[in-house]
Amino acid sequence: MKALIMLLSLAILPSFMVAQGGQNVQENDQIRAQRGAYITQRLNLSSQEAAHFWTLYNEYEEQKIAINESFNNRGNRPQSEAEAEDLVQRFFQKEQDLLDAKKEYFRRLQEKIPSRKLVKIPQAEREFRRDLPRQLRQRQQRGTRG
Repeated sequence: MKALIMLLSLAILPSFMVAQGGQNVQENDQIRAQRGAYITQRLNLSSQEAAHFWTLYNEYEEQKIAINESFNNRGNRPQSEAEAEDLVQRFFQKEQDLLDAKKEYFRRLQEKIPSRKLVKIPQAEREFRRDLPRQLRQRQQRGTRG
């Protein structure tokens, strides 16, 4: 099982590569690989399920980023009531777009992965984010000792 998780982590890592230099990219890639292994293990995905899951998960993550960026790149603070109203409407449209993307993502996942596994996704993501600061501290401590 550990070999499958490591293989899967290495397989999904290239899809996370970003055209940036420096240590932060390496750390981000390591964190993403750890997240991949954690979620795969937590959902108890078979190798076929994991391949399907991570293809769609990465696609969904890119879609979420694009939706959020489209909302964030539209200017600063509203100067008038009309601009504020437009901002509110765009916010709700962004939230609707995110919800529609999530529904489509789960619909496509259900084609190959049982729902009993899919319902664990939000909890697994929360647990990983909750444990991440501890993991980073431990890595820093190991780095300063060695």
